[in-house]
Amino acid sequence: MNILKILAICTIGFLSCESEDAVNGELLSVSFKPTQCSELWDKEPYTSLADNSRENRIKAFLKDKGITNLIDFKKTTDSNIYCQACECPSNDNFSFKVSQSDYEKLKAIEPFKTILK
Repeated sequence: MNILKILAICTIGFLSCESEDAVNGELLSVSFKPTQCSELWDKEPYTSLADNSRENRIKAFLKDKGITNLIDFKKTTDSNIYCQACECPSNDNFSFKVSQSDYEKLKAIEPFKTILK
């Protein structure tokens, strides 16, 4: 009977490690450079958030679209000079990782629909 318990515990441990690796292997990277101020998160209701930093506005926008698990969400800034019109690129660069299912959702949402083709 003890041998069966030990075998069951080893099997569960082995399968749980394998499952964790499979989930980690499914993460896909997303990188994008938003415009100065013409993105959907640059409008209400996102601009009226208590902390309306661009990072929080993007996260709130994605959450509203059903994408809540952003891994390694990062913002970097380049030193390039861009025009100041809303449609011009900003010097912000964002990157994060999402699951395969969230990646598919992103492909149906602007501006990611254009970026992730």
